[in-house]
Amino acid sequence: MGRKSREIIRAKADEVIGDLTKAYADEWLAHYQYWLAARWIRGLDADTMRDILIEQSNDELGHAEKIANRIIQLGGTPTMDPGKLIQTSGCGYKQPASDPTDLKQVIQDVLDAEACAIETYSKLAEKYRTTDLVTHEMFEELLEDEVGDEEEWEKLAGIWIK
Repeated sequence: MGRKSREIIRAKADEVIGDLTKAYADEWLAHYQYWLAARWIRGLDADTMRDILIEQSNDELGHAEKIANRIIQLGGTPTMDPGKLIQTSGCGYKQPASDPTDLKQVIQDVLDAEACAIETYSKLAEKYRTTDLVTHEMFEELLEDEVGDEEEWEKLAGIWIK
């Protein structure tokens, strides 16, 4: 991070990196959860849902990349050991339902993950509103994405969960 960039941050870099690291873990785990579910599901509507899950998985991976870049800008190191992602995560990981035809459960699991992300990003955007504008803006962008995702999954729930 450049000299001027360091001057404008009023938050403690270690604290920001800690919050970013937790969000990074959440995004990696969401990516993996959706990616694995896309490959696991079976049944009548599985092909349609598979495409949606793959797209969602790619979005979450993009979020992880943004967060990793910010961690590095601040002088930190993204979590290198994938085994530590669950320990670091705030939202956790939910493995796909044991029944690969239970698409209702897949939808509910995604909605739960998106709700946790929305809550997390809302709090973090507010936390850094006046102390780290770059991190604040990134969390606002992520929040906007997650809000849109939740809305789309709620529409899917209305179709598949009756």
